[in-house]
Amino acid sequence: MFAGAKRMLGDPQTEAEEQERKIILFTSRVLKISPFGVIILGNFPYINELGLEQKAYQYNPKIQFKYDWVTYSRTDEDKAICQCKLVDGKGSDLCDWIVGECSPGSTKMGTLKGYQNHMAQTRAKNRAVRKVFGIRIHEDMIREIGKLLNKKEITEHQAKQIGVATVTSAEEIHINNKKEQKEIIVEEIRGEKINQLKKALNGKTVAEKSQDLKKRTGVALPNFNITEKHASILIAKLLISDVK
Repeated sequence: MFAGAKRMLGDPQTEAEEQERKIILFTSRVLKISPFGVIILGNFPYINELGLEQKAYQYNPKIQFKYDWVTYSRTDEDKAICQCKLVDGKGSDLCDWIVGECSPGSTKMGTLKGYQNHMAQTRAKNRAVRKVFGIRIHEDMIREIGKLLNKKEITEHQAKQIGVATVTSAEEIHINNKKEQKEIIVEEIRGEKINQLKKALNGKTVAEKSQDLKKRTGVALPNFNITEKHASILIAKLLISDVK
C-alpha cells in the first residue's frame, strides 16, 4: 500500500516493486521534482511535502512559509491545529491563513500516532502551496504527461496513474481499502474546483466551454452552477481525455 523513498534505494525485488519504481520516476519527471517527493499509496502516486515545497520554490525562489499555531497537541489523543500562509520575497501575502489539522481519528497510520503537531503543520503547508500554485502544478503536469505519451515513453495506463499525483497531497490520505482509494481520487481534489474546470476548457463563453467539455468527455453541461463534487468528477474526466 505504501512506497516511497525505499523504492529508490536498492534493486527492486519483485515485478510490483519494479512497477512502483517506474511510476515514481515517471511522476517525478513530469512534476520536475525529486523522486523522494513522490509517494505510492494504493498503487497511485501522490506528491508529498517535499515535492510541494520544491514546486513552490521553483515558481518563487524567494517564497517564505509563515505559521500560526491555534492549538498544540500535548498528548497522543489531542488534536493539533496550525495555520500557514505563503509570503513572497517582498513580504506580501500570497494567500490567507490556511488551516491544517490533525487528530488520531484523521491519521490512520499507526506510525504517526503522537505526531499530530507535525502532521497539522505539514497539512497546513501543503494546502497553502496547493492554494497558491495548485492549478499551475496540475497544468504543467498534464503538459509533461502529454509529451511522454506522444514519445510513447509511457502507456495510457501509466499516464492515468501519474495523472492523480496532484489530486491531493500524500499527507492528506489514509487508505484502508480499494473502495476508499477510488473515493479519495474523485472527492479530495481541493481548492477552487469550478475555477479549475473553467480554466481547463477551451473557449471564452459558457457555451463554448460547454461544447468543448461535451466534445472531450461526452458530458453536456448547460452552465457552471455546479457543486464542487461534480466539478471534481468533470476534472477527472478531462484529465483522462487529455492523456489519451
